[in-house]
Amino acid sequence: MLRLLFLLAVITASRALAQFTPALLQNNSYWGDGKAEFNIYDAQIARYGVPRACEVLHILVREPFDPKQLVKPDNPNQLDAIPVLKLNQILHVPTGLYVYQQMHSNFWRVDNAQLLKFSVTSNDSCGNTFKEARRDGERLAYEYHTYWDGMADGKENVNVPTNGYFYDELPWLVRTIDFSKPAGFEVQLAGTTINSKKDSFVFKPAKISFKSTDREIDVAVEHAGGTDHFILDRDFPGLLRAWNAADGSRLKMKRSLKVAYWNYNKPGDRERALADPMLRHPD
Repeated sequence: MLRLLFLLAVITASRALAQFTPALLQNNSYWGDGKAEFNIYDAQIARYGVPRACEVLHILVREPFDPKQLVKPDNPNQLDAIPVLKLNQILHVPTGLYVYQQMHSNFWRVDNAQLLKFSVTSNDSCGNTFKEARRDGERLAYEYHTYWDGMADGKENVNVPTNGYFYDELPWLVRTIDFSKPAGFEVQLAGTTINSKKDSFVFKPAKISFKSTDREIDVAVEHAGGTDHFILDRDFPGLLRAWNAADGSRLKMKRSLKVAYWNYNKPGDRERALADPMLRHPD
């Protein structure tokens, strides 16, 4: 009986994992051009229970990673470097007289789609917070530095279930679903880390389902906090066109570029990039 229960658990976990495919992550023709996917969203981000009008950036780019330091090496041809896909979520959210400025970065290995590292910075005009988690075998080594009493600094290990994921991975993960398989599977999901306090990671069951039309796919993620809806292009590369979150936050794509954005750093370069039709994804 114990063997049977163990086998059923393994099968269930493997089915959940199998619903995500590394095909888009490993697509060299799309990510190997040295450019980033630069997505600009009109947004309503909830803070203190009230949606706040702002702009949110999602930047995805493949880059080499030093396996020891877990940072991008100065030498792009470093022999032991491993390729990763990086997602930066950048939020600039006005809240009355002051502002939240936050960025979350995820780094997934290209060879096995495993989350290798994430980091968070948060400035809410009251103080600075920095948090980071690094892969250490089957767990993540989590470190935090906040301005809150009782959680100024600390380290702890986070055990991630076999089919465990973090909420802040979802904008990418939903794009990697194998939509040729039946619509409906379960994962274990931990909450968002985009905040200024120490996190308590609790993985809870979440159900992922989807509905397709000729042009788009609506991915619903039912989790402990409610249901999020992610609207994707049905056609490659499955851009995230909209995100309606359970907390009332909303993202709607304004523009998507494929661009080496680090070269556009002069006055007027934003306008120049947005006006260049050669940089745009089709609407």
